[in-house]
Amino acid sequence: MLRILHTSDWHLGLELSGHDRLPEQQLFLDWLLATCQERAVDALLVCGDVYDSANPSVAAQRAFAHFLADFHAKLPHATLVVIAGNHDSAARLELPRPFGEALGRIHLRGLVTDPVSNHLVPLCDARGEVAAWCLAVPFLRAGDLDCRLRDQETPAEAYVRAVEETYAAVRAAIPADGRHLPVVTMGHLTLAGSRRAGSERILIGGVESVPTAALSEGCDYVALGHIHRAQTVGTDSVRYCGSPYPVDFDESRHRHLVLLIELEPSLPSRLEELETPIFVPFLRFCDPPGSWQDLEDAVAAYDWTPWASLPRDLQPLVELRYDSAQPVGELRSRCEALCHGRPFRLVSAPRAVATDTKVPEFAPRTDLKQQDAPEAVLLRHWQARFSQPPPSAALERFREVLAELAVEES
Repeated sequence: MLRILHTSDWHLGLELSGHDRLPEQQLFLDWLLATCQERAVDALLVCGDVYDSANPSVAAQRAFAHFLADFHAKLPHATLVVIAGNHDSAARLELPRPFGEALGRIHLRGLVTDPVSNHLVPLCDARGEVAAWCLAVPFLRAGDLDCRLRDQETPAEAYVRAVEETYAAVRAAIPADGRHLPVVTMGHLTLAGSRRAGSERILIGGVESVPTAALSEGCDYVALGHIHRAQTVGTDSVRYCGSPYPVDFDESRHRHLVLLIELEPSLPSRLEELETPIFVPFLRFCDPPGSWQDLEDAVAAYDWTPWASLPRDLQPLVELRYDSAQPVGELRSRCEALCHGRPFRLVSAPRAVATDTKVPEFAPRTDLKQQDAPEAVLLRHWQARFSQPPPSAALERFREVLAELAVEES
């Protein structure tokens, strides 16, 4: 039996509104290494987007390098396979490759190489015998492939055909005497029918969307990265594990996990979902939004004591939201007073959210009189929308804008 752990989309070096996520990410890497030891895994598959950018910080690269060394030190007989994602620099990901090869069983695949058999990696069991084959194919850009149009192909069809040919060529490189063993495919791309989490980078207008059969044919398990929402696509053996922690507030609604797979020849794969710990909570006040007073009350009533003694970079990330139908005066000073002394990190300025989805019925242009001054229009429609006159600060700013426009037109 071969025990494999599947993870992806670490995005090391990620920041959110200027807040460094690397301390939180380091806690995940520590947890992941401990889990690999506890579960006695034979292989760890990292399916792309190791880094958040093609030019990651030195600290992010150091965290990855230390993880490679620690993994080998604590699981010397396990195999680690890492492929590049669309956020990664393929060449930069492979920089530690000579060290991985010297240590043994650490395989970094960023560049698409010829022959494609370089992307075929043996996965060994606890006895050191080859127990499965891994197709370690990184993110495929159109420039990496032969996407020249054939017959009456569209560019999208040419890309899909080239991806399918690449995976088929790697699969064909499996030695004849090893074709009875399970096959695991790695990929970092968008499969047709998958559901995005929201923060994934949209690539080339949907051309990257690939049918499941292009990867899954002849494979026992397909380990995928790129989509941050954990999900199956088509069958239980085709899986996105998703990001191990939220990249933004929208993703905090989803489950975050890694996947443990057990493979044996001639038997269906067995899979277990392991939820990752929440090292830094994402807290949204209020949802649904209410008045600013409701927001203040919710923040004041929340129990902040669990995070009072934590370092700043491990305190909760907080988003403040209030109903835009209820204007707030002196917003900045009130926000500062609300945050003062509390152990959380504010993500951007408070958001005014429209809770009334009904489109306001503004007077059509034909109802505007030629002699109507802009200020009169503002007063009339503000009153219609909010049932009260505009605050003096808003009115003063409006007059400043009118004055600036008059100067530009003169």
